[in-house]
Amino acid sequence: MNDQSASEKEHWVVDKKIPVALVITLLVQTGGVVWWSSQLNSRVNMIEERNIKLEIEIGKLKDNGGEIRERFAKAETTMLAFVETTRRIEAKLDRLIDDKQPGRSAGPR
Repeated sequence: MNDQSASEKEHWVVDKKIPVALVITLLVQTGGVVWWSSQLNSRVNMIEERNIKLEIEIGKLKDNGGEIRERFAKAETTMLAFVETTRRIEAKLDRLIDDKQPGRSAGPR
């Protein structure tokens, strides 16, 4: 009988005396976890959609990068031409001013 009572003590027994407050608490916590996980899932989906849109925009910018570099090179070439033209105009103006000063001879250059 001693062996039998020892084996009975080792087994789990569910008692009918579980408080209603405990059952309600577990149900509320379970509902809260379900609600929280659904909110988290919707946020993750929103972030994934935004990430996809940003990747598309980055791809477009990379595709336009070659065109932008080409346009920048053209603008740089044009600017260098303007600088050279400005230098020639300044040189001509300097010669014109030097020729108009009294005491200088207007010889060929």
